[in-house]
Amino acid sequence: MGMFVPRQACYLVEWYDPLLTDERLELTAARLDECVASMNADGSSVQLLMTLAVPTDEVVFGVFAASSEQVVAEACKRAGTPAQRLTIASRLGPA
Repeated sequence: MGMFVPRQACYLVEWYDPLLTDERLELTAARLDECVASMNADGSSVQLLMTLAVPTDEVVFGVFAASSEQVVAEACKRAGTPAQRLTIASRLGPA
């Protein structure tokens, strides 16, 4: 996962996965990392900041910093995991 770029907006992506396993989550994160790297090499500005799974709710969250919502959606699509929900997020400082 990349480093946070302060001038970019943050986006929260949600995926619902009733078959969620550690292996599946690792594979998804790896594919997202590969697609983000490829898109950055092509001139897009997007970083995957973190992924978080909540197995009891069958949901995975991804936090991205990017130049636009469309860039995040494209990264997810290229990774084979189209965003099921994609919203702009607020970044809070340390507590």
